[in-house]
Amino acid sequence: MRSKLKIQYLLTVIFLFSFSIQITAQNKYDFKQFGEETGDFFTAPFHWERNDFITLGFIAAATYGLMYADQPIKNEMAKINSNKKHWLMEFGRYWGEAIPTVAISGLLLIHGYAFNNNTTKKIGFEVGQSFLYSVTVTSGLKIIIGRARPYTGSDSFTFDAFAFKNTNWSLPSGHTTVAFSLSTVLAANTDSYVWKTAAFIPAVLTAFSRVYQNYHWTSDVFLGAVVGYFVGKFVTDLHAEKELTPQMSQVPLLSLSLSF
Repeated sequence: MRSKLKIQYLLTVIFLFSFSIQITAQNKYDFKQFGEETGDFFTAPFHWERNDFITLGFIAAATYGLMYADQPIKNEMAKINSNKKHWLMEFGRYWGEAIPTVAISGLLLIHGYAFNNNTTKKIGFEVGQSFLYSVTVTSGLKIIIGRARPYTGSDSFTFDAFAFKNTNWSLPSGHTTVAFSLSTVLAANTDSYVWKTAAFIPAVLTAFSRVYQNYHWTSDVFLGAVVGYFVGKFVTDLHAEKELTPQMSQVPLLSLSLSF
């Protein structure tokens, strides 16, 4: 009996040592991961905790409160915006366009896949992912809220929900959302506080330019900045968490092949 147990024990040890635990990161940055994380993103509110709802309430209250300052700020801007096409304002506007974000994402992804560079692949993936999510959220809010843009001459409390007109797509600011989404991802991918700060300078210019050029109210750009920031943070935090909790898989160290 003892000899039989010894043989079983020996076989068990050999079996266990013939396998090693391979730790692999869950981030593949491919279409499969994008699909899975898209589902995670849009179902996230169903898993929110108490603090998440408190944060949402604070953002809603702050946006509503700023609406009372929108008209006075617009009036002050009208006194100083003699040159709406100032190069700084145009740079800010352009940073919030889709072209820079899509170009940065595309170039980084091409470099990452072509040269097997996981860093550029990661950043390119996150930039594109954040862009798509933030634009989807902002577009939905624009249509649902239906707020009139300031250049229409309407006051800051003019709303026409589901109007499906660009003149009623003021809240939140799409340019500001895209700009802060991009800047948040770039900032999250550097350890330098100098570069983290620098990454947000163009986004702040975008927000200011939208009010300066009379395309948006101040509360529009505030909400747009919040949406862009939290979407970018959601994506980068999700990937960082996956890197810290890798998948465990067993891979045989020894392979036995018989040939006759």
